Amino acid sequence: MREFAFWAVGCVATTAALSVDLHSASAELIALQATRDATIYQSNDGSLANGAGRYLFAGRTNQNLARRGLLHFDVASAIPTGAQITAARLTLNLSQVNAGSGARNVSLALALSPWTTGASNPADTEASGAQALAGDCTWLHSSADGAGGGTLWETAGGDFAAFASATVSTQALGLYTWSSLGLLNDVRLFAQDPSRNHGWFLLGDESTAGTARRFDSADSALESGIVPTLEIEYSVIPAPGPVVLLALAAFITPRRGRRA
Repeated sequence: MREFAFWAVGCVATTAALSVDLHSASAELIALQATRDATIYQSNDGSLANGAGRYLFAGRTNQNLARRGLLHFDVASAIPTGAQITAARLTLNLSQVNAGSGARNVSLALALSPWTTGASNPADTEASGAQALAGDCTWLHSSADGAGGGTLWETAGGDFAAFASATVSTQALGLYTWSSLGLLNDVRLFAQDPSRNHGWFLLGDESTAGTARRFDSADSALESGIVPTLEIEYSVIPAPGPVVLLALAAFITPRRGRRA
């Protein structure tokens, strides 16, 4: 009976100690700005790019040409090892829409191949793109060489997941936030395996002409833009403290039985 009582007390003490220690886990919120972003412009020769402009585009122009944005955030370096990511949301500023286009979905799809950005910076509204420079990504290239060649996407228009990670309906100008289980799982993947973090494609409605959306890019900060921001919530559970260790030690220490 005494042994049982000791076991019960040990269980209670250990549970209490663990509860105290778990409740000391710290909840954190960080906001990351895009480390790089770009727009690729539909073209037969992959000659157009936008690696350093102040805007990102997604959808189809009035000329029925597709535009696709790309975004990358350095998640792994910002999240402590072993942290549990509990929420993620990406916010972009919609700064222009085609008149009369109505509500249109814009989605984030996981990028499946690495890509780079160069110094191309289109003039004026940036709607037509600029000549691709070395390091730019284009409709054909994940990384162009500036001379018409470079590393090709597996599929023209970029390599991305077949199913969107998150989708938002857009219409009025202003801030939009993407948040879903798919997006959360992407961010967890980026934290656990940085080699698979190629960011996201920003995809507009490409079903018809005139659906294009224009968002502020990371480079818009120099011109009072609202840069793409990825907010991540996570918790860090500390290593077991002295109270827990003492309680566990007391619980597992063998007790000598009473001699007959």
